[in-house]
Amino acid sequence: VTSWKPTLELCLERIISGAGSMSGSGGSLKRAGSSGLSVLSDETSPVTSPMKEPAPLMMRSKHSSKVGFQEVTVDGDSHPCARIGVMSAFQNMDSLTQGFHYLMEAFGKAVPSPAMCSSQLRRSRQSLQSFVGLGDASHSSNAVDGDPSHIINVALLHSPTGSRADDKSVLECLQNFISPRKQTLQENEIRRVTFIIHQGTKLPKYFTFRASQDFNEDSIYRHLEPGLAFQLELKRLANFDIELISTPFHHMHFYFGAAKSSAGQKVVDHRFFVRFIVRNSDFSGETHASYTYMQTQGERLLLEALDELEVAMGDKKFPKTDCNHIFFNFVPPILIDLDKIDSQLRSLVAHHSRRLIQLRVTQCELKLTLKLTPNGKNIPARVFITNDSGYFADIRMYTEEEDFNKRDLVFVSFNNKDGEEGPLHGVSIMSPYETKGLLQNRRYAAQTLLTTYVYDFPNLFYQAVKSLWKEHAERGDCALVDIPRPLIEVTELVLDKNEKIQEVKRPPGSNKIGMVAWKMKLYTPECKSGREVVIISNDITHQIGSFGPDEDNLFNAASLLARSLGLPRLYLAANSGARIGLAEEVKSIFKVAWVDPQKPDEGFKYLYVTPADYKKISAQNSIHAELVEEDGQARYKIMDIYGVKHGLGVENLRGSGMIAGESSAAYDEIFTLSLVSCRSIGIGAYLVRLGQRVIQVEASDIILTGAAALNKVLGRKVYSSNAQLGGTQIMHNNGVSHMTVKDDYEGVRAMLTWLSYVPKTRSSPLPVLLTSDPVLRPVEFTPTKAPYDPRHLLAGRPKPGSATSNWERGFFDRNSFCETLQPWAQTVVCGRARLGGFPVGVIAVETRSVEVTEPADPANPDSETKTHSQAGQVWYPDSAFKTAQAIRDFDREGLPLFIFANWRGFSGGMRDMFDEVLKFGALIVDALRVYQQPCFVYIPPKGELRGGAWVVLDPTINPDAMELYADKESRGGVLEPEGITAIKFRARDLQKTMHRIDPICIGLLTDLKQTDLSKEDEAALKQKLADRELAITPMYQQVAIQFADLHDTAGRMLEKNVIHRALDWRNSRTFFYWRLRRRLEEFAFWRHLESKDKSYTQQKSINLLHRWFLEEFLEAKAHLWANNECVALWLQKQMADSNSILQQKLRRVERDAISAQVSCLLEQNSGMALELALTVIHHLSPTQVSRVAQDLASAGGERRRPKGALPVSTPRQGN
Repeated sequence: VTSWKPTLELCLERIISGAGSMSGSGGSLKRAGSSGLSVLSDETSPVTSPMKEPAPLMMRSKHSSKVGFQEVTVDGDSHPCARIGVMSAFQNMDSLTQGFHYLMEAFGKAVPSPAMCSSQLRRSRQSLQSFVGLGDASHSSNAVDGDPSHIINVALLHSPTGSRADDKSVLECLQNFISPRKQTLQENEIRRVTFIIHQGTKLPKYFTFRASQDFNEDSIYRHLEPGLAFQLELKRLANFDIELISTPFHHMHFYFGAAKSSAGQKVVDHRFFVRFIVRNSDFSGETHASYTYMQTQGERLLLEALDELEVAMGDKKFPKTDCNHIFFNFVPPILIDLDKIDSQLRSLVAHHSRRLIQLRVTQCELKLTLKLTPNGKNIPARVFITNDSGYFADIRMYTEEEDFNKRDLVFVSFNNKDGEEGPLHGVSIMSPYETKGLLQNRRYAAQTLLTTYVYDFPNLFYQAVKSLWKEHAERGDCALVDIPRPLIEVTELVLDKNEKIQEVKRPPGSNKIGMVAWKMKLYTPECKSGREVVIISNDITHQIGSFGPDEDNLFNAASLLARSLGLPRLYLAANSGARIGLAEEVKSIFKVAWVDPQKPDEGFKYLYVTPADYKKISAQNSIHAELVEEDGQARYKIMDIYGVKHGLGVENLRGSGMIAGESSAAYDEIFTLSLVSCRSIGIGAYLVRLGQRVIQVEASDIILTGAAALNKVLGRKVYSSNAQLGGTQIMHNNGVSHMTVKDDYEGVRAMLTWLSYVPKTRSSPLPVLLTSDPVLRPVEFTPTKAPYDPRHLLAGRPKPGSATSNWERGFFDRNSFCETLQPWAQTVVCGRARLGGFPVGVIAVETRSVEVTEPADPANPDSETKTHSQAGQVWYPDSAFKTAQAIRDFDREGLPLFIFANWRGFSGGMRDMFDEVLKFGALIVDALRVYQQPCFVYIPPKGELRGGAWVVLDPTINPDAMELYADKESRGGVLEPEGITAIKFRARDLQKTMHRIDPICIGLLTDLKQTDLSKEDEAALKQKLADRELAITPMYQQVAIQFADLHDTAGRMLEKNVIHRALDWRNSRTFFYWRLRRRLEEFAFWRHLESKDKSYTQQKSINLLHRWFLEEFLEAKAHLWANNECVALWLQKQMADSNSILQQKLRRVERDAISAQVSCLLEQNSGMALELALTVIHHLSPTQVSRVAQDLASAGGERRRPKGALPVSTPRQGN
């Protein structure tokens, strides 16, 4: 059968062109009797004959194919089971009508029908059809003995409809020809008739009529050579009702599919199928094609498919589609490098990802014949590129191999780098495409709202963790072999019947409420052993993600679980606020008591239900009604509507209040972070704000009331969209949103990046991430007196005038600084970074002037957009509030804090005082006073800290946590030198200085002191002195400023003991690294000590530690106490060793603390001493009880012993 195609093409081409001779591949053509039929025999010599009459060609197939991998050969000349195929060409329909009997004569003289074949050979034929995927096979799945087998192909040189060449007219004409001849075709056991309409220089049209469809046209195969159906694998579309869509591309086969459903059931699964066959016409004589050919051809065809999809999806004729599918069958073998195919395909998909997602293409399928080497064997393979969630292309490769048990070809996973078997592993290669299930319907609903389906988020977390590891390896911070498996572990959190939260494993989509929660363990680069988080998410596909009592209860329980375990709580917000509803059971039966039933416009008196209806709903306690009688009719006047369903009104607000309070408490106790996807309305908006840290997707909104509702309140259309009220241009610029991302995947990745700076639990140590940036290196970027970007100070920058690879390194580890709240209050820069791998919070100062834009309110016609400037190195109301909020966030995240202090003070103008700059400045002090982590305030080179700015950062605010350092080139004081000199070094002081220092002034003053000067000479000298003073005043003003400036140096600050140390900027990174490690160890020691004895303050614990340090190192090495590196390493080693001297001393302190507590209790409750003692004795072992008895006896003897008598020693048994 497979040898027909080249023969048919060649023969028809020569018949139509009137050629006198033909030759075929696989057989020869010769006359068959007086009818002029040419029969394809098994001979190979060409036969030539004149073509005076219409000359049909009869082909008896001689084919050899593997059926079930057993060789079966059918010889058309000798075997009684030959399949007859006739090919003929006619000028027009008239000649076809006249010559039709010639076609039938060929079958009349043919061999016996297949009905006489043995059952074994018939099964072989059916197996062959199934194996190669022939279109005919799809119509004969229930084949029985006597099924028609023969085929007729008729070529028409001229269209049967003349000038009207549209498909509808041609089909009508051909159908009129076939219909009266159905019986003849059935008697001759014709399986199908295919008409080939010649179109000059264009490709011919094909119309196929099948016996299985009562010789009506099979529209699926219109304009498709039926023999090629197996290459398009149309049998795999069996679960859909298919409609062919015409396109201008002859090589594209475009179908619209509607999932088959039961009668009366609504079809919800519609999709487009685009299928291509890429032939090898360009590779005659070649054994294979290159991957470049496949890539270029595939991309060209992909673009054509996307263009046609775009046109079809814009056609209102078709309903909305989802899960659209594109299929490529590459006929020539392709030489492929398996190591590169994954990355190259991903690159291709990523390049067109926006259009693929927009056109709802969820899968591309490539049927290939691979060659791994030029002389290697051919490997039949498939590549499936699937993207259900809209974010990741899951690329799976399979080979087609025989399953001897199933006697079928199946997919076998091949070249999968993750080592996991693909979802189609072991599935038949001809298995039909599955229709959409519940998950895909919900996924489509969520994606329509521009968000991610809730159960796709775990996969986003998996992909984000995988991406972080890959990025970590690319920076050289780890090897790929170090990546743990698995990357995440997920269990879902649900409420049982007793409202207790439980961890369960259940299939996605099993939720019955609009809230889903998970407990997830993430194996990230900074926590290779895994870190647990609690994730709570709205399901926007369930009642548009609204909050009802059930949703509130699950949210509250999951948040309480996170707090009890000290785990981070992540909230994925996509909701519509508190749920609203009405009692539907009452809505359908209530009636209206009109003032005048004939005039409804006069109003109504009340609502009521009839006694019959009241009887139905009274048992449900749905309403509260009073029996009244009006117009002789008994009615139940509705006083209150309760509703059968719980969650219609105020109960939802009660639940909203509960989770609002829980979110506020969670922010104080654990790490909270929210991602806003799609929208967050009402209580949803408050939840993300109460959690404080917010990441907002660019297409999402955080609002209290929708634009439509506000427009109704205002009585006119003021707001065109929710984005005007709570889009990123509002919420990111006012500090509600800390970060913005383009989509949900980037949002999840940003969450994990933020999480990487946070300890695993509230009481865990900081997560240290190894970095390739050495700690013991100088800081290369040097701040200048001129304005500069403070981010360069923190993170570094490309060296000016050099390539970007030549990096000028900043203070923190390269690529570790992550900024938040960037567009809000831009005179302050804040974020998180790493110092030697240790995460820290960072606050720096913008030295450049910035512009602030206040948007106009569309609701106020008189408002307008305003722009004003803010100077650098000054705290304004917004930047002071930003500083205070950042400090609070860092403290609750358990991060050490670095403040690069370069402020000249607070802005004290009238506008800023009105905008509460004083209040927000005080908030900085409030936040620092309770800071519980090491805090380093550092005045950088060329920086200054003055006036109120010094006051709110002075370490005496929190001496246990804060330390103040200054660079040797920094300054600090009450006022700037210019301000000091204007007050304390005025013109008279300048004059005195000039008279004291300047030699000319001194000489003139000496001359003026002479007593014999005339008035003229005296006046001349005074004039000279005045001129001299005027000439040198500018320079002496600079002298005065320099004099005042020398009062603000780091040396004076150190002398006055207001800073801890004056530092050199280039070496500051190394100093602070070891100082940070020491302070972290000291804080850990203090907290450990405090847990044993509450009386220990931090200073007391440091003094104790100092004493123990000296006991170990003796006085000769007392100077090492000032060495941060030495103390940090010693303390780390001592705390890690349970048998160290330090740990032994700590255990002694613990025992002493417990003894002191017991003694205190006994003193405060002396009457209960005996009872307490007996309680303790009940918990002792017999040996311990014996010792207590001996000690008590000894203590009693001591009390009875006369004064001056020596104690009597008694032997003790045991311990």
